[in-house]
Amino acid sequence: MAKEIVMPKLGLTMTEGTIEEWKYKEGDAVKKGEALFSVATDKLVNDVEAEEDGILLKILLPAGETAPCKAVIGYMGQAGEKIPESGDAHTEAQKEASVPTNVSQKQSVVANGPSIHILASPAARKLAREKDVALENIVGTGPNGRISLDDVEVYVANSQAAKPAVKTSPMAAKLAEELGVDVGKINTSGRVMKADVLAAVAGTTAVDDESNALPPVKVNPLRRSIATNMTKSWHTSPRVTYTHPVDCTELKEFRSRLNSSLKEQGIKISYNHILMKVVSKALTEFPDVNGSFEDSMLTHHKHVNMGLAVAKGDGLIVPNVKKCEEKSLSAIAKETETLIEATRSGKIAMTDMTGGTFTISSLGPYGITSFSPIINQPELAILGVCDMVDTPVVRDGQIVVRTMMNLSLTADHRVVDGVMASKFLKRICELLENPCLLLA
Repeated sequence: MAKEIVMPKLGLTMTEGTIEEWKYKEGDAVKKGEALFSVATDKLVNDVEAEEDGILLKILLPAGETAPCKAVIGYMGQAGEKIPESGDAHTEAQKEASVPTNVSQKQSVVANGPSIHILASPAARKLAREKDVALENIVGTGPNGRISLDDVEVYVANSQAAKPAVKTSPMAAKLAEELGVDVGKINTSGRVMKADVLAAVAGTTAVDDESNALPPVKVNPLRRSIATNMTKSWHTSPRVTYTHPVDCTELKEFRSRLNSSLKEQGIKISYNHILMKVVSKALTEFPDVNGSFEDSMLTHHKHVNMGLAVAKGDGLIVPNVKKCEEKSLSAIAKETETLIEATRSGKIAMTDMTGGTFTISSLGPYGITSFSPIINQPELAILGVCDMVDTPVVRDGQIVVRTMMNLSLTADHRVVDGVMASKFLKRICELLENPCLLLA
């Protein structure tokens, strides 16, 4: 019998995955241990290996589509081997997986797979079939979200007024309502499906001079994760951003001498590496900043796990160097560059992205001179690093040109008030302007 291919669960927090790429086509022979497909989560892209030799008989979830963990996404087996009937044709939920459905309160939902099991009474199922209603669109009010006959009757009654004159799938009707599309004007020989609605939107956009909107597209898991986390941070932390200028003249000389000494070892120290070391030292002196806050409880962390925001595609990932305060500059440089390479190649481990206690975000290479970074929850602060600019300043009554840089610290005012934030930022600036203090 054909063996199910399921969406893997690659981490404790993973709830769904998106197929990035199928490495083989239906009918191809696959060897055990070969990469069968790649799956994208909100943080990683991982290759998933075939568990045994066989033929890729059926792909149920095409590239770009999303399914919950453990959902059936395809079948492996031997040539000519039959797959379950439900796997011969996609269900409506499979075909339209990119449109969200109201399943958050359901139990035992297997979306994008060969079947969808939802808790519902027999009477409710019978009425849903008669009324051509998809159970996944109904919120059950019974125990564990079980759908009752009353739930179906209420849903049908509420949807009668808005029910389109043409036969339309629930997914298509929902999308049409969101996009303002009149399904009655869609020319199709059968039932109006999601693809018909999207095609209608695209056609309307081309001829409608009053609208400049292209059809919406679903963003990738990384961007969805960023959107969720940043929104959560924005609503969680009452934040204030403090900006302080730093004279980087001594810092530049310090880095130059270090790199001259380490050249033969193949180590190159960047300003970010020095900042990570400096900020780690400052955090040991301000333990409240190196903490997290939840349910009126402040947790201090024994070590500084220093995160560095790394650009990957159209998003950011924040790997962190564990116990950064205990490591030398050379060690920080080696580990940081390894993490950056792993991040950009998609080979970063989940453990390298969790457990961070503080984050540095550098926009200096892009010419930014001031910005307000958003805190990476559940941390209590984040340091924004800006561009180094040769600037006329007054020193000893004389106008001289010095290399200046702004540091922008965003802090959670629930714990890190203005005085503490100012002292912490001032200490970072002192260490950067006098790098020899790192030895003190």
